[in-house]
Parts: sequence; C-alpha cells; structure tokens
Amino acid sequence: MSSPVTMGGPRGARTPKMLEYERQAEERAKEQERMADERDRMLEAEDRIRKEQERIAQEEYEMEQYYEAEALKHAEELRIHEMEMRKHQERVRAHERRLQDHEASAEAFARVIAMPAKPGRDRQISLFAPTKKPLLNGSAETNGNGAPAQFPGA
Repeated sequence: MSSPVTMGGPRGARTPKMLEYERQAEERAKEQERMADERDRMLEAEDRIRKEQERIAQEEYEMEQYYEAEALKHAEELRIHEMEMRKHQERVRAHERRLQDHEASAEAFARVIAMPAKPGRDRQISLFAPTKKPLLNGSAETNGNGAPAQFPGA
C-alpha cells in the first residue's frame, strides 16, 4: 500500500497531486517573476532609447539653431563687406576724378606757362581792368584794350 506523504498529521498530509500543483504554482510564479524582470529590462531599454532619441533631437535642434545663427551672421557680415566695398569703390572713383582734374589743370597751366609771349608787348599784363586814360589824339576809337587804335581800319 502506498501511504501518502504526511507532514505532521492528517491535516498536513499532502498528496502527490497537491505536490504537483505546488510545483506548477512555483514554476508559474518563477515564470511570472522572470517575465516581470524581462518586462522591467525592456522598459528600461525603451526608456534609454527614448532618452537617447530626445538627446539626439535636442542636439539636432541646437545644431539647426547654431547654423541658422551662423548663416544670419555670415549674411550680415557679407552685407557689411559689400557696403564697405561700394564705399571704397566710390572713394577710389572720386579720387581718380580729382586726380584727372588735377592732371588736366596741371597740363593747362603748363601750356599757359610754356606759351610764348606775344611779340611787341613789352609791358606787363595787368590782371586788373584797364583804366580809362584821356585820349591823346582825341579819337574815340580804341583797339579793345582801352588803348587808342594806332592803325584804324587796318
């Protein structure tokens, strides 16, 4: 006869069926614990992935902001540079005009200086308007410079 496994009296007696149920219950509990541990690891991994994605998104946003700011700064620097170049070119053109004017007036002055004096003119040319002198011969005709015409009609 097979006697049931007893543990301290009739109430504590456990049959093989009961032992099997207990073993299955323990296995289920271990399986549930293992599944809970795996679920926790999976949630932790998902959390790490989410945090990494957030970090990457934040870095991308910051890089976009940085490059946008750099592009704006570069555009402003380029605009200022172009404006300074235009001002410089205007100054160069104005300087060249002044230089040409100076050269032209220097050439004209050199021609005036190099011009031979008119023959027969031994008196100095006055820069002031000629003075009216009384005519010696009483003639009212003059040669255009206030002096009487020596040879009228010639």
